[in-house]
Amino acid sequence: MKYLICERAGEVTIRQADPPCVGPGELLVKLNACGVCGTDALKIYNSGYRKPQKLGHECVGTVVEVGQGVSAFHAGQRIAFAHHVPDYGSHLTRFGSGPMDALFKTTNIDPGGFSELIRLSTLHVQHTTVPVPDHVPDLRAMFMEPLACCLRALDRAPLHEGQSALVVGVGAIGLLFVPLLRDRSVTTIVSDMRPERLELAQRWGARDGVLASDDIARVCKQHTQGRGVDAVILTALNQATFDMALGAVRDGGTIVLFGGKPNIQLSFDAWAIFLREINLITSYSTTPEALPRAMALITRDDYPLEQLVSHTLHLDEAAKGFELVYQAQASKVAIVP
Repeated sequence: MKYLICERAGEVTIRQADPPCVGPGELLVKLNACGVCGTDALKIYNSGYRKPQKLGHECVGTVVEVGQGVSAFHAGQRIAFAHHVPDYGSHLTRFGSGPMDALFKTTNIDPGGFSELIRLSTLHVQHTTVPVPDHVPDLRAMFMEPLACCLRALDRAPLHEGQSALVVGVGAIGLLFVPLLRDRSVTTIVSDMRPERLELAQRWGARDGVLASDDIARVCKQHTQGRGVDAVILTALNQATFDMALGAVRDGGTIVLFGGKPNIQLSFDAWAIFLREINLITSYSTTPEALPRAMALITRDDYPLEQLVSHTLHLDEAAKGFELVYQAQASKVAIVP
């Protein structure tokens, strides 16, 4: 079988290997599609990630072999699955910080998501594997993990009916917040450099779309009786977007740092943030509990997430897909075997 791995910075290698052996409690899955996450591109091109790096975690596939003792899944069944599982007995997981748990950061699918065949360990079968209903297309089902990441961000910074939010950056991940906020009856404003993304966000439920070059703080205050929005979700994080968030958020509001990258340095007046009681919240990843919640949403007709896929490439062409994502020349890339 073929699989992808990053062994040196800036390079992706296609390797040949024997199919993984399936043990008790495990599954062997044939890949149907795997989405390219921005972190995949970072693992390849950014020196802050040690090499070699496994790649791929936004996966949907079909079960081809079932290990002894597995009763929840069967051969021929379509499933979506994610890559990290925390230790549910650890202090961090028990108090809501599962992605900070050591086991969470070391568990992975074998040999990664960009592989013709993938072995899911017992932990993955038990905690991060979700059946895909027949009517849900593969290119929608592969959004289960990133949508779950957005759900957890909103768990950490909850918003309710009558509140307002600004989503800064509505690429493939930022757009996922729009229907989630729509379902909560949150007045949602979006900002991006590309008009076509703003148009799609408004079709999906955003109240207003503002180009990044416009006066975003003014627009936010127009929609909130001069207060500013209750929360700003930064899917693109740099000094300019952080300053924008401070100008758009109301006193006592929340800024969610969702789209971080290595080596980003921010400068801000801590005294001003203190006096305004601005809450700074980060959200790094999802936890297994959010995965079935995400799949339940994906089954709905008003979550046509496959519309975000701009490129579908075969495994042999995956290097092109990573480059497109890294250069911000694609909305969402799907890799198929």
